[in-house]
Amino acid sequence: FLAKIWKPDTFFLNGKQSFLHKITVPNRFVRISPNGKVSYSQRLTIWAACPMNLRKFPLDSQICKLEIGSFGYSVQELIYKWQTKALSIDDGVSLAQFHLANWTYKEKLGYSGLRTRSGLRNDSTVQIDFLFERQTGFFLLQIYTPLTLIVFCSWVSFWLVKTEKGGEVPARTSLGATTVLSIVNLGFGGKSKPKVGYSTALDIYIILCFAFVFAVLVEFACINFIDTFVKRFRLWEEEQKKKKEEEEIRKTKEAEEMKQNGAVTKEVYQVAESEGGQLAVPHGADGRVSTQTRSSSPPSGTSSPPLAKSECISNVSTQDACVSTEDDFEDIEDDEKEEKESRLQCLVDAYNMIFDCLLRRCFRKYHPDIINWYIYSNTLGMLY
Repeated sequence: FLAKIWKPDTFFLNGKQSFLHKITVPNRFVRISPNGKVSYSQRLTIWAACPMNLRKFPLDSQICKLEIGSFGYSVQELIYKWQTKALSIDDGVSLAQFHLANWTYKEKLGYSGLRTRSGLRNDSTVQIDFLFERQTGFFLLQIYTPLTLIVFCSWVSFWLVKTEKGGEVPARTSLGATTVLSIVNLGFGGKSKPKVGYSTALDIYIILCFAFVFAVLVEFACINFIDTFVKRFRLWEEEQKKKKEEEEIRKTKEAEEMKQNGAVTKEVYQVAESEGGQLAVPHGADGRVSTQTRSSSPPSGTSSPPLAKSECISNVSTQDACVSTEDDFEDIEDDEKEEKESRLQCLVDAYNMIFDCLLRRCFRKYHPDIINWYIYSNTLGMLY
């Protein structure tokens, strides 16, 4: 009987898949009123397309439509209209992730996506729009709350007491690495996120949490490096001070020895006795003095004349000239060394001036008064 009654070829324009329930018989019926009105009903399950914008996921709301029209008849042959009550939904119907907040319906007359030989066809369609709001309870319990607690746990490393032996270093390192790996596993490895080509609100929150945790780990590494560098720098300064003090002590001792040696070389050579006297002869700058004995009369069998006093004086003057020449060479070497050191000091001063100007220009971009802060000058001195 149903096959003999004319029915419009109704279909869902945005439907993807559907089937008619046939348990235990096909779920459809037809009713004919005494006034000639025919009522036809059937039970269908439909999967329809619903484009979504997930940039605010999981705090988003979506509008999904269901559009009904005729496949073969145009508006000149068939017109669709809603009844007074177009839709009724049972209160017990619910979805896992969405809440049906509102729905609206309307009727449309116009060009549809169907075509004829002359172009687009003018059809009659009816449409109902469903407003779905996503339920955020699952995401708050499974993602937002754990990520927030992990970030708070990473901040515990700031309150770990510093010890002299550095016992807090392994604890801070392990805590920072553990929190970073937890964020990666929970945030980036979850299967509850939509696979879309743009970032969602959940992705941005996960990236911010990861940035906070990673910054904690990097901050500890930088502070530990600076602390170690400062300790080594102070030890190096102490060593340099000790070396400088030792150098000054050595120089003072050498100066005293040079004064003593100079006094020895300027002594007047005296002849102790006129006969068989001794002549003092210096040897170098070490102050050693040797004596030479001369007799007034030559030994028997020889005819050599006695040593004259003028010859003794000429020997002494020769030794003094040698000592003064060595001192002049040492003075020339010291002058060359001081000249080299002065040139190096000029280069270092120029480099420090350029480096200071660059740092001032760089930090002035962030704050004009940062170059006057104590931490800036202290850090700059440590870098020098």
